[in-house]
Amino acid sequence: MQDIIDVLISRKSIRRYKPDPVPDEMIDKILEAARWAPTGENYQPWRFIVITDPETKNKIGDLARVGSGSRMTAWYCMGEMQKRFEKIQDPDKRARVLEFMYSGEVSEFARHAPVVIAVIGDLQVGSVDVPYDLSAATENMLLEAHSLGLGACWVHGPVATSRDAIKFKKILGIPTGMNEYKVICYVAVGFPAEERKHPRPKLPMEDLVYWEKFGNKERP
Repeated sequence: MQDIIDVLISRKSIRRYKPDPVPDEMIDKILEAARWAPTGENYQPWRFIVITDPETKNKIGDLARVGSGSRMTAWYCMGEMQKRFEKIQDPDKRARVLEFMYSGEVSEFARHAPVVIAVIGDLQVGSVDVPYDLSAATENMLLEAHSLGLGACWVHGPVATSRDAIKFKKILGIPTGMNEYKVICYVAVGFPAEERKHPRPKLPMEDLVYWEKFGNKERP
């Protein structure tokens, strides 16, 4: 069986896309990958809404900008965002990056993606497992998109709060009852218009793994 590690290592979150439409057969493969994700007791609580309508995507982009902007403005006021980008030496460039973040513009890219796939969970079906099952399905979607030469990004922030999640549900006509459906995220998909030449480094294995008991780094 082929080792999937190369797909895992080479995958990147892509936020800029070419305007080219994504063929239906590619969308179907991404959804099929999600359908085969692991799920507790085989509940399969995931439901997917495929969105290509520009007006709907614009509404999602607007919601994302406002939601992310409010959170990142708070981080900016606390000085956390300045610390994050303090290594940028050029003050003008640093100011542009900070504004890009606290304005919320960083999160509105869904409006420019050819396809957006909302990932929601049926809370009447295995409610305890919904966040975990849907996260597994979303990861499958990202990996399949990458294997097809597409770019994709898992977007959670704009639907992280109950208030924004309700707004998102109303955009897509999802029932808003508390015990009906939970919005986990949406996935923006398209042919990549950017290359991340320097993906963020991963922590070394020895900093992450213990053997037999917590804190023991010596492998038996």
